[in-house]
Amino acid sequence: MASDEKPIPDWVNFPESVPTVSLWDALHDGDVLSIESDQLARTVTLRFDVFYVRDFHRLPEETRFAIIVVGVQSARALHSVPWPGGCQIPPGAANDQQSIIIAEYHRKWREESLSWTDFERLNKDDFQVGNATLGRSPDVVTLQLGFLAGDDYITAYVRGEGATFHIGENEVTIEEFLALGEAYWNAFAKRASERKADSM
Repeated sequence: MASDEKPIPDWVNFPESVPTVSLWDALHDGDVLSIESDQLARTVTLRFDVFYVRDFHRLPEETRFAIIVVGVQSARALHSVPWPGGCQIPPGAANDQQSIIIAEYHRKWREESLSWTDFERLNKDDFQVGNATLGRSPDVVTLQLGFLAGDDYITAYVRGEGATFHIGENEVTIEEFLALGEAYWNAFAKRASERKADSM
């Protein structure tokens, strides 16, 4: 890369100079409803149903969470392809031995590129958010998302000029978007702590 070129933060590892924000609190285990591109408008819109956050805040049942990346410059997707040798666990294998065999099997999987058009066409009925991170610099944002999709794991990367966040019909700041999830997880941790104290 030439010295006057800026790093492009849209791949597996963000450049150190790019600040990142985890979207885990707001989206973890949320159901993916749709991922849609409008190439003319240069947008990618991602819609989620994060039922436990919605129910915790007593929001209307139809409330959805959405992220719209604007000025889209790239959209990429990878999916995990199982090793064709299979995973054979000997009968009677101890749990720790089974874990080692399964980990070795997964190590042999590989990532392959997936057409973004094909990715958008996939049935999202069993998609859940496993990971979500936003990288931001003054003139670019990058959304990195990991999806559990049945037996597959798909990673998507969308880079654009900016992103907007929505709860239902309302556009909110990223801080407001994350705050709903943070409130749920703080209450969850408090309940878990109280249950542990009661059991002692």
